[in-house]
Amino acid sequence: MRPYDSLSRQADFTRLRRRGRRLETPHVTIFAAPASGRRPKVAFVTVKAFGGAVERNRARRRVRAAFERLGPAAGPSLFDLILSVRPSVDAVAFDVLCEELGGALRRLRA
Repeated sequence: MRPYDSLSRQADFTRLRRRGRRLETPHVTIFAAPASGRRPKVAFVTVKAFGGAVERNRARRRVRAAFERLGPAAGPSLFDLILSVRPSVDAVAFDVLCEELGGALRRLRA
């Protein structure tokens, strides 16, 4: 079982984008705000300009796998998150993506 729930309500997306903290990495933009419930909520999103459905889903799966590889130590135990994936994520090595996400999440917790 994942240590987080899916962020699905439009009100939650709006709250995170308007009031949350924004962190930029070369391949992912992270919006974070204090968790609204007992369990944190996370969304992995791409824009339609990214490409076809296959490319968008592949990119989201890569970022989700990198996020889950980091484990609970770097996880969002206190935050609701939106991870907005950029098209350049396809060109980066998986280990580099993991390091970028880990660094951004550590900055968020600091």
